[in-house]
Amino acid sequence: MRCLSLIVLLLLSLQSCFKEEALIPPHEQGDLEVGQAALGSFYENQVYFDLYENQAASSSSIYTWDLSFESSGGGWIIRLNSAKFMLAGNSYDTVFTSDLLLEDLEMIFDKSDGNPDSTALGNWFETSEDSAWSNRYVYLVDRGSDQEGSSLGQKKVRFEMQGEYFRMRYANADNSADTTVLIIRDPSIDRIYYSFDEGMVDIAPLPGQWSLLFTRYTTMLVTDEGEDYPYLVAGVLLNPNEVLAARDTIHDFMDITADNITGLEFTTRADVIGYEWKYYDFDMGVYTIVPDMNYVIRDRDGYLYKFRFVDFYNDQGVKGFPTFEFVRL
Repeated sequence: MRCLSLIVLLLLSLQSCFKEEALIPPHEQGDLEVGQAALGSFYENQVYFDLYENQAASSSSIYTWDLSFESSGGGWIIRLNSAKFMLAGNSYDTVFTSDLLLEDLEMIFDKSDGNPDSTALGNWFETSEDSAWSNRYVYLVDRGSDQEGSSLGQKKVRFEMQGEYFRMRYANADNSADTTVLIIRDPSIDRIYYSFDEGMVDIAPLPGQWSLLFTRYTTMLVTDEGEDYPYLVAGVLLNPNEVLAARDTIHDFMDITADNITGLEFTTRADVIGYEWKYYDFDMGVYTIVPDMNYVIRDRDGYLYKFRFVDFYNDQGVKGFPTFEFVRL
C-alpha cells in the first residue's frame, strides 16, 4: 500500500511539469525487464520501441525515406531524414529552374532536439495570426549517403500549400525528372513519410504505440579546439507525443523509486537520452556503457519507468544491438 500511495503523491507533485490530464490508476511496481533494439552492425535500421509491451512496434531501414511532413497537428513542419546525414540549403530564389550549386549554399541539418524552430526547411513558409503561406523559395536537398558512404545525390525542391495539404515540386539538379505531388494529411498519424524514389512510405507505428526511437541521427559535436561540426551518432529519441524523460546520475539504478525522483528535470527534448550513454574505448576497440547513467521516462500513457543501458552488443558480439533494463515505477 505504501508503494501505491507514493505513486499518487509523485504524480501530484509532478503536475507542474506535465500537461494536465487524468491520473493513471494506482498500481504495483513492475518487475525488472530486459529489452533490445536491433539497429544492425551498420546502424542501418530504425526501431520504434514500446516500453509497455517491451517489444519493437516496428522496424525499417533508415534508407526508406527522405522527408517527413507534419500530419495530425495542422502545422507545416517538414523534416529531413537525419539518419542519412541529409542537409538542405535555401537558395532564396523562386525560379524553380535556376541553377543551384551545393558549394554556393549554406547547407544545414535538422537539430536533434526536435525543436520545430531548428529544422533545415523551417523557414519555407511564413505565418500571421490566422494564416500561413509559402515563400516559394527553392531548396537544394542533399539526400545524404548510403551504407557504403556513397552520395545519394541532390534534389531541387519547392514546397507550397494547397488548402490544408502540402504540395511539393522536386527535380534533379539538372531539372530532369520534374515531379509534383500532393501530400494529404492523415489525422491518425503524427508524420507522413516520403521517399523521392518510392513516394509515400509507411514507416512509423501509430503515435500511441511506441515510446522510444532507436536510430542513427545527425547531431552537433565539438572538436578539441572548440569548433562545432555535424556528426552521425547512434542513439535514442523520444516519441514527441507526450513522452518525457530525465537523466539521473545520482542514484544507483536499483535504488530509484517513485519517492526519490521528484527533483529530476523532465523534458520533451527529443535527444535527452541521446547517445552519450556509451563511449568508444580505443584501447579495447569496443563500445562501453557509461556506468551510473540512468533515466526516468514518463511514457505516453502516464506510467513512469526507470531505465538504463547494459550493453551495445548482442549475444554474438555484434555491435548495434543496444540492450537495456527498465522497471515500471
